[in-house]
Amino acid sequence: MPFFGPTRAALAAAAARGADIIPSLRLVLTAEALTAPPPAHALELNAELDALCAAARELAAYRAGWLYFCGTDAPLPAAVPRGLLQGTVLTFLRGVLRSEGRAVVRLLPQGDSAVLALQGGSPVRMPGDLPALLHRCGPYVTAAGARYAAAVRLALSPTLPLTPPPDADALVLDRYSPPRVYLQGFCVEDVE
Repeated sequence: MPFFGPTRAALAAAAARGADIIPSLRLVLTAEALTAPPPAHALELNAELDALCAAARELAAYRAGWLYFCGTDAPLPAAVPRGLLQGTVLTFLRGVLRSEGRAVVRLLPQGDSAVLALQGGSPVRMPGDLPALLHRCGPYVTAAGARYAAAVRLALSPTLPLTPPPDADALVLDRYSPPRVYLQGFCVEDVE
């Protein structure tokens, strides 16, 4: 994003000097997600979230089976900024890891939209920026209770060209990828 170019340049310079920039980079990624314009291309939600959840499972130093992704057979192209979708899901997953709970990320087709359902973790352990990210994605609801639950409606955009999904392995290997940034402190190398 051009608006955050100087900030990113300053972070790159700090990283070159050996500074820990991950906490600041998380703030920049979240700000970019919250201010991103509508994209000209759609994301196929099943492929996007499958890759993102695969990377999160690989990176997190947590027990097997902590994260389940339930996609759908129907293609779900949505014109949502990638950074916004990733930031929303990864912020939720950070809250789940802080809660030492299990997470379910589910996609459901509903007419001309898709519903992204997030379930798991403790509501009091969810990061404070999660409601703003959900709100920026679209109309959403949350449920009160012992476990956190939210659902957000994403309008489908079947006429837009698709952006290829990220490669899960590339997300794991890139030390400044969104999963590494948002899940900092919970990654395997962070706890060893």
